[in-house]
Amino acid sequence: MDTVTRKSLIYHTGIGGTGAYAATHVVGCSHGCRFPCYAFLMMQRFGKVATYEEWCRPQLVANALQLAQKELPRLRDKAHYVHLSFATDAFMYLHPEVVTLTLQLMHLINSYDIPVHTLTKGVIPEEALQLSHHNQFGITLVSVDEDFRTRYEPGTAPYPERIAGLRRAHDLGFHCFVNMEPYPTPNIWQQDILHVLEAVDFVDEIRLGQLNYNDIVKQYPGWRAFYRQTGVIARDWCAAHGIGYGGIAAADTPRPRRRASDPGDLFSA
Repeated sequence: MDTVTRKSLIYHTGIGGTGAYAATHVVGCSHGCRFPCYAFLMMQRFGKVATYEEWCRPQLVANALQLAQKELPRLRDKAHYVHLSFATDAFMYLHPEVVTLTLQLMHLINSYDIPVHTLTKGVIPEEALQLSHHNQFGITLVSVDEDFRTRYEPGTAPYPERIAGLRRAHDLGFHCFVNMEPYPTPNIWQQDILHVLEAVDFVDEIRLGQLNYNDIVKQYPGWRAFYRQTGVIARDWCAAHGIGYGGIAAADTPRPRRRASDPGDLFSA
């Protein structure tokens, strides 16, 4: 795998509160999601990649561990957690070199008593489950139909593998969550959201979000009403199952909005 170097690694993010930090230790993602992918769009916007094909050829940040060793000491009393990652996949499917770097970073961050949150469309490795129990693990899951995955998430882990990895984390006592985002409208894919929810009825938290940056969504009659109704279904189902819920139709509290500077932070040199 090719490499790049950066001048900094860990940054404060406007998502998740005052003590929320994140790191981008890989540039690009072989999953090649075609929703389209927000991170890819931002990469193009900031001139970091020119094409989808280039985006799908990930590059390791060669000096990621050295940067983390330099930056972590001053975050010990500031960071409530570090998220890996908003701009790539921490456990990129079929890329052991990415997984190895992620595990090394997790171990290093945990050594400063800072938890790590990960989100993946890959498979959570057993080695990650031997680290701090303050860490949290999540998967992105917007369908359980393998035909959907093949079309829209071509390089990702099959849904049964993805869910099984999260269940292993749950069974070992880790806090587990599911990002059900970006959720498709019926003119993109016909499905019952209850089938998706029931596949992850063991998790602690589910977050539902609509599909953005795709004009096909707005071609569906009543697309706003569809998302409101779907949000109510998900919220009520989670309440009935004792699962925390966030996102569309969540009561009262608005979701934190991304600061305008964040996309640049994700991909800064």
